[in-house]
Amino acid sequence: MNRKLLATFAFLVSAVFSTYASAKPVDCARPAIGTGEAQACKAAAQSVDDLRRFIQRTQGIYILFMQDFADAVRA
Repeated sequence: MNRKLLATFAFLVSAVFSTYASAKPVDCARPAIGTGEAQACKAAAQSVDDLRRFIQRTQGIYILFMQDFADAVRA
């Protein structure tokens, strides 16, 4: 019982820390490769609607959020 509880606790702690570590604004001058950031930056350069469509279309593949691209969106 204790072993199972310890394993569950360790999993939850690592999941929380990995979520907070990756929650940051995206620098479109240097997007991360393989995460969809480069494609999202291209969409953000077009319009907010293009960015929204890209994020919604790829939500099962990448974990991207609109607010992370606030500085990249063309006014």
